[in-house]
Amino acid sequence: MKCEAEPIGPIATAGVAPDQADMLFAHAAGFCKELWNPIITTLTDRIGPLGTLSVDTRGHGASTPHPGPFDPPSIACDLVHLLDGIDHQIVGVGHSSGGAAIARTEVLRPGTFSRMVLIEPIILPPPYERRESPLSRMATKRRRRFPSPEAASKRFARGPFGSWDPKVLDLYIEYGFDHTADGVTLRCEPNVEAEIYREGLNNDTWEYVPQITCPVTIVAGETSDSHQDPYLSALVERFADVELVIAKGYGHLVPMESPALIADIIAERVGSVV
Repeated sequence: MKCEAEPIGPIATAGVAPDQADMLFAHAAGFCKELWNPIITTLTDRIGPLGTLSVDTRGHGASTPHPGPFDPPSIACDLVHLLDGIDHQIVGVGHSSGGAAIARTEVLRPGTFSRMVLIEPIILPPPYERRESPLSRMATKRRRRFPSPEAASKRFARGPFGSWDPKVLDLYIEYGFDHTADGVTLRCEPNVEAEIYREGLNNDTWEYVPQITCPVTIVAGETSDSHQDPYLSALVERFADVELVIAKGYGHLVPMESPALIADIIAERVGSVV
């Protein structure tokens, strides 16, 4: 399988250069690379120095503005272009749509990853159809501008983000928004986030998952609204070499809710392969 999407411009990264990377981190829809920082910090405390590389996927964070498409295969193509030329395997970690992109990267570039940790990956069975969903409708209505960082923080501390670790919410306000004298503006346009949700329903990565041969850890939140049986069991069964870890007491946003838990899950599995 080849990449059909061409990069419009560079995607923003943090950490080491690709050829020095031990691990690659891909975030969920609407967020940014810096939300991995608490996990990376705890992870390095657990297992020692690491060459970590986190990315702002197309349409997010500090990456070049992008007209789309915003489907997992296109996002994965950006990662393939980023990793072009590296001559060693790395560990891939992805959350939600980022998890789907990590899996698709391995399909597009077999042997990229020695192991994958996929946290609530959005890899859905057929039928594949681009359509609206409650998530896409919610995203299009998301408020984008606030008069101050404090106002944005107060707003996002309610609702689904209210269970986040405070450090992660602070990072989201700092790096997920453009800051000016007039206030703050979400870097990820609401329609970009919505389009990821629409295209996530029209993504055939499910068909290619059996081709993935590296060890895979799937992390699912116990209270997740997206990863429950029978779908969860069916997803796990698609992978050739897989284990399922249930994050007890947490939901779909578990990396933001408990960075330490996710760091521990990763550390227990990658210490011998990086």
